[in-house]
Amino acid sequence: MPDGLALTATDRVDVVPADRWDATLAADGFGDVYLRHGYHAASLHLEPDAAGALLVRVADTDGAFCLPLLARALPDGTGLDLTSAYGYGGPAVTGTPDLAGVGAALDEWARENRVVTTFLRLHPVLGNHVYTPPQAQLVPLGATVAWRLDAHDDLRAAMHSHHRRAANKADRAGVDVRITVAPADLDAFRALYDVTMQRQQAAAYYFFPDAYWQALLDDPGGDLVLVDGLVDGEVVASLLCLADDRSLHYHLGATADAARHIGASNRLFLAAAEWARDRGLTRFHLGGGVGADTSAPLFVFKHRYDPASEPLPFHIAKWVHDPAGYRALTGGDATDGFFPPWRAPGS
Repeated sequence: MPDGLALTATDRVDVVPADRWDATLAADGFGDVYLRHGYHAASLHLEPDAAGALLVRVADTDGAFCLPLLARALPDGTGLDLTSAYGYGGPAVTGTPDLAGVGAALDEWARENRVVTTFLRLHPVLGNHVYTPPQAQLVPLGATVAWRLDAHDDLRAAMHSHHRRAANKADRAGVDVRITVAPADLDAFRALYDVTMQRQQAAAYYFFPDAYWQALLDDPGGDLVLVDGLVDGEVVASLLCLADDRSLHYHLGATADAARHIGASNRLFLAAAEWARDRGLTRFHLGGGVGADTSAPLFVFKHRYDPASEPLPFHIAKWVHDPAGYRALTGGDATDGFFPPWRAPGS
């Protein structure tokens, strides 16, 4: 079983071994970094009660439904709950499988393996929310920004005037850009990232452990792209991105105090977009705002890179496989609010 997680297959649900995970997705035409095994192996280090990563596959005569997930041990030790990895996930679907049948098969498989719930963060670029089985509760939660790299001859000119001015200011300030594919280490980035998180008073969750950073470096299936901005040879801002065969994905950013007023971050986003376009990638997925709020300053900041673009809808899904087990853990059937409730901060 993948990553040593002892979950059994059923007649309809296959649990794909870790060494066949990426090949299985590739055979179905999927190479997105958020679906691959290496990204899940890294994200496992961010989960409390982590039990393993898995890829389940359900096929019928009309198509196939693959779902990458992380497993976590329930607080009372009686079973598991499943979740998408940090970022985005959800199913990779080929053809037109019967989604109700897929859902029924996964419910049966989950109960046989003592899995009570699954929480999904659907992938806006893939638009895979449309493949959510009817047994799950689909919840619209906002939007994300996908910068269309193939829609503009001049990426700088197409940006919002505020961002153009900021990027021009960085050029005048002497910000040099350095792009490194598959960096040998992330020590400098991590140090600057931690300073940034401290300045923003981020929750403890966002101070990632050593194992997470190392796992990102060790992932053989995906390209890390480190975009540094330097002034007089000193790194003052950085972006950490993930590249696959079609898209560049913004993952994390870091900015020193000295760079906050010279447009360094704006210049780095532009440089990353130009780098991606030159390599034939068609989208730079920037993500959304805090809590997927389209009125949040972070979302507005991201959308200004391609203000003519239509934001991509972002959804989550809440899925109770074992109603009796869920009631035993929560005292009821309600799925409102944080899901599953035993993973709420402070619980």
